[in-house]
Amino acid sequence: MSRRSRAAGYSLVALMAAVAIMMVLLAAAMPAWRYVMRNDAEEELIFRGGSIADAIVRYQRRNGNALPPSLEVLVQQRFLRKAYKDPMTKQGRWRFLRPGDAVLPGVLGLPGTAAGPGGGVTTTTTTTTRPSAFSQPGRTMGGFQGVASTSTEKSLRVFNGRTRYSEWLFVAGQPRVIGRATTPGPRPGTAQPGGTRPSGSSVVTRP
Repeated sequence: MSRRSRAAGYSLVALMAAVAIMMVLLAAAMPAWRYVMRNDAEEELIFRGGSIADAIVRYQRRNGNALPPSLEVLVQQRFLRKAYKDPMTKQGRWRFLRPGDAVLPGVLGLPGTAAGPGGGVTTTTTTTTRPSAFSQPGRTMGGFQGVASTSTEKSLRVFNGRTRYSEWLFVAGQPRVIGRATTPGPRPGTAQPGGTRPSGSSVVTRP
């Protein structure tokens, strides 16, 4: 075998080794990349859902406490910059919350929460709205008072005590308590019985 042939063989081996190393590095980086992408999507969900909830509050102040019929109305009347989509799903469709919808365990001490049987906490998305001339007794028509993602995946953050995106309720007039997920058990910084907020978590306020 000539020197040229041996050199070409060594180069091929070195190239294959470099490709293998790159593949290993890429495989190791994938979880971190997915975490970054998920974290960015969560931040966008908090921003978009919060913007919609705050826009509903401003709409109600201007319209005698009536609820908006759609996102498009909020945009047209300049309460919302654009009709944001759900960033956690490909379809981008929200679950629109109507008065009386979405009964979920909540965070004790927040508006709309009360102790349930056995000491549990229940949150209801009820609100006071102006009656419509077309409404019927016992039936709610028209507007929505908040949105929630349609994704059922587990979240990185804890939002109002919930760890699934479909349970993150962005409702007009309700605070948004945001923290990081923690391991079970009484550890420093975790929530204690009685509904105290973990250290490091934040409350997003509205204008």
